[in-house]
Amino acid sequence: MNLMDRFLQELEMLSSGGGWVFWVLIILAFGIAYALLSLWNALHFPDAILLSPQEWTRILGKRTMAESSINSLARALAKSPDPALRMQEVSQHLFSKPMRRFPFAFVLIGSAPLLGLLGTVSGMFSTFLAIAGNKTGVSPMDAIAGGIFEALITTLTGLVIGVPTYMICAWLKSRYDERLARYQQAESIILQRVARERRLLS
Repeated sequence: MNLMDRFLQELEMLSSGGGWVFWVLIILAFGIAYALLSLWNALHFPDAILLSPQEWTRILGKRTMAESSINSLARALAKSPDPALRMQEVSQHLFSKPMRRFPFAFVLIGSAPLLGLLGTVSGMFSTFLAIAGNKTGVSPMDAIAGGIFEALITTLTGLVIGVPTYMICAWLKSRYDERLARYQQAESIILQRVARERRLLS
């Protein structure tokens, strides 16, 4: 039996034992993966203005901003009638999309363990029904074992989905916070430089 056949066999066993909650968790896992990939893409600034996305990623990805980058941004803002407003527009293009998507991603991730808990309750409910003898056509021990399996597998699946993705999302959020702080620092330096150059020219 090759690896793919074994994987499909394990998936069939988990899906038959985990019930409908297991498949909801699998669908949720794909939704979380899509949300995290979109956040990763948003942190590379596809909607950037003034500079290219690659330049903004390179500038804000470093702890200290290069003098050449500050000079190029100052030159780009020098012709603007309102440099502060222009920098606010740049900030909106760079950071508004991930800012909107992080809460949604955290809600999806937080719902995974809760759905696992729902599967636990559903499995225990099946177990108690079997103990009470309300399941016909199935031996009580098989019904009890099936209910416990459902309870355990959905709990485990919810945690396996929720814990690693929460860590990944928290890491992406820390990168976002770092880049936002660097942008705010650069914004202050650039606006001071533009204001000084305008005073010298006037």
